[in-house]
Amino acid sequence: MDIGTKKLFQKIFGKKMTININSNMDNTYDWDSLMHIRIMSEIEKKFKKKLNINQVLELTSTKKIDNFLRKNEKKF
Repeated sequence: MDIGTKKLFQKIFGKKMTININSNMDNTYDWDSLMHIRIMSEIEKKFKKKLNINQVLELTSTKKIDNFLRKNEKKF
């Protein structure tokens, strides 16, 4: 997992929470719908661009978010 992705999750969940590349909404206790919106908001702040609804619905795991961040860091 990229260091930027780790920092994003640490900012949202705190440093005590254990997040790894296999974490997702189904297997991470505190990752509920409200927390998901917070994660998406942080991504939007980082890129200064709104995510579309399909992106919000698709980015439900650290692996998908990590891949998204890596691909889009070069674009913006």
